[in-house]
Amino acid sequence: MKEHGIHMLQYDYWANMKLLAHVENLSEDIFHKRMNSVFPSIAETFYHIFRGQRIWIKRCIPSLVVNESVTSFHDIEQAKASLSELHEIIIDSINLHYNQLSEVVYQNTKGTTFKNHIDEIMHHLANHGTYHRGNIASMIRECGYNGTSTDYIQYLRDRA
Repeated sequence: MKEHGIHMLQYDYWANMKLLAHVENLSEDIFHKRMNSVFPSIAETFYHIFRGQRIWIKRCIPSLVVNESVTSFHDIEQAKASLSELHEIIIDSINLHYNQLSEVVYQNTKGTTFKNHIDEIMHHLANHGTYHRGNIASMIRECGYNGTSTDYIQYLRDRA
């Protein structure tokens, strides 16, 4: 299962980078454009994906040191760099600690205690990213631009 979870996180990373590159090619202006959506801008939606990943890896490995100074994305380059750095930390940490993460006990933001296996958490992270990239795709269309495919099958085709 570990390989499948990491594979899904690799897909999630690929999709984030592909969508960021697409937004960058459209117009840097739309990254911060205020919109009526789940989050008020594409930048804030990408930051939510990033922040969620950062929270989850700290839940899994509380002793892990991650850069918590990033509190928003000022531009696309910062988003790419931050997501890349965190992705590397997540993959390295899971590879190093996988056997100790069979039962991750954590509290949600309301203080309720849960436990999940790291495989379930990796699947959640990939699914969470997919959901919010869908929000971003809608925001891009709202700005009058075409989207780009970040479908899982496209990832497999691009890897082949």
